Amino acid sequence: MQYLYYILLGVISYFIGNINFARIISKILKGDVTKSGSGNPGTLNTWRTFGFWPGIFTFVFDMIKGLAPCLVAYFCFGHISGCNAEIALYVAGFSVVLGHIFPVIFKFKGGKGIATAIGVFLVANWRVALIAFVVMIIGMLFIKYASIFTLGFVLAMSIVEICLCNPANWVNYILISGILILVFWAHRSNIKKLFTGKENKTELWAMVKGLFKKKEKKDN
Repeated sequence: MQYLYYILLGVISYFIGNINFARIISKILKGDVTKSGSGNPGTLNTWRTFGFWPGIFTFVFDMIKGLAPCLVAYFCFGHISGCNAEIALYVAGFSVVLGHIFPVIFKFKGGKGIATAIGVFLVANWRVALIAFVVMIIGMLFIKYASIFTLGFVLAMSIVEICLCNPANWVNYILISGILILVFWAHRSNIKKLFTGKENKTELWAMVKGLFKKKEKKDN
């Protein structure tokens, strides 16, 4: 019977992953993120196309989208006889990332899964995830290739979680590896561009400074 609970959790989490906040926010702003910039319905393209705050809101909501089902799964499945909270967490995590990257309601054309994966890992190991997140942001400020540090975050967290996994919960090795593979697959074009020197730079520091300059002008 517990397997049915895991399947139901996976299906619900997958469809939660189908909710794409970059598309929603761009429509609110009377645009279409899929027809702007890189065409990717994610945080960075929303940021580059519509500005700082739309990008930040996209990131936060996509992160919550990964965090919420994992958090609910972890606490609820811990009280169901025969179920394992840790496995439930990663069933939800893998499924929500899968739904974000390959959403059936958008003909399997989704985002790249970084913010959603961050939400998953914050539930799994929030202390290490926060440290890795800070390192990622600092790295992006000074070395302007976002994909290096976003992929580095997911790789580092996947390795940490695999190392900390209870061997009895062997299915988690598969689920964590699945999240890693999904995110790297979604970034295959970025990886190719990195090796060929064609990857776009992310001027994160310039964007933040530009925001404060706009505020100063308004104040004056």
